[in-house]
Amino acid sequence: MPAVLAALGRMLTWLVSTYIGQWILKALLALGVGLVIHQIALPDLIAYVRSKSYGMGQFLFDSFGALGGDVGFTMILSATVSVATGRVLLKALAK
Repeated sequence: MPAVLAALGRMLTWLVSTYIGQWILKALLALGVGLVIHQIALPDLIAYVRSKSYGMGQFLFDSFGALGGDVGFTMILSATVSVATGRVLLKALAK
């Protein structure tokens, strides 16, 4: 077990010290942030948007869903939240 931990530690040190490794770590960090955003932040944002959309009327609301607008709108919200969080995270890492 200690040999495995030592090998993992050397591999992590190699990743941090190389340029390609820094890209790999940033990608893994972005994937982790994206997963957290989709599990925590996005459902609350979608619930907020749903609470504000009750004045649309049932016909308009059903038509929007039948045309796939709900899926598109969710994708746009997801991308916006992911980009904003990624920018904040990269600024925090740059300091």
